[in-house]
Amino acid sequence: MTELAYMTLPDWGQHGAAMVPQSARIREWLGAAPFLFATASQKQYNDASLDRTIVEHIAPTAADRTVVEIQRLHELVRDDSVISHPITVLRPFDEADCDLIAELAHGARLQKAFVIVHHESHPIRVWLDAMGATNLHSGTSVAPITPVLREAAESIKAEDYNGLSSGRGKDAVVQLVRAFAPHGYPADPALWMRAYLSVGGSFRHAAQISKLVTEVQRGVRHRVKPQYRDDIYDILLARSQEDDAA
Repeated sequence: MTELAYMTLPDWGQHGAAMVPQSARIREWLGAAPFLFATASQKQYNDASLDRTIVEHIAPTAADRTVVEIQRLHELVRDDSVISHPITVLRPFDEADCDLIAELAHGARLQKAFVIVHHESHPIRVWLDAMGATNLHSGTSVAPITPVLREAAESIKAEDYNGLSSGRGKDAVVQLVRAFAPHGYPADPALWMRAYLSVGGSFRHAAQISKLVTEVQRGVRHRVKPQYRDDIYDILLARSQEDDAA
């Protein structure tokens, strides 16, 4: 299991007042130098870039840092290796970059990873919370997804092969969100995205879930074909309890 932590860019900078102490906190979590960083684009990593500013605060000595592109980490998937040294991922946003980070973490190909999140609303933050990552600024993590909600997420994932914005995928999302609402699981886009990402779902499909759940939250009346029985919540609850007992 990959050990994960993160800090949002606003919490790191705090209008220029906290970059030094927050960088020290990050270094303490990462451990001893040298430090490995992954950026979205080496081409945009230059003297004036925000990523370079972050790197130079966390690792002030040039000899202590190595910077690679996030997609270079894809080589790990091909050669079945593991990065045993802590890695810092800088402001990932592109779906391909986020999916790669998630794939490596789910496969335990990274032992320890820290992520600078550009904005708290970005999907990578939702994924980090889904994975139980520690927010280094607050020292807290989000409560794990409940077993019954994970079962619902697995059911959605089983229908995502043709996408979730229409057809059986859309039907599954809308019906499950409606079925779970009376049981204390509101139509909360972040909650349902977190559940889906926690079971290995892709960021592209997570965005479709967010859009659908937001529409349900607003009261949009989707026309869907029934995918499940009316007692689907009870069925998934029983299944989750059987899984726990196994």
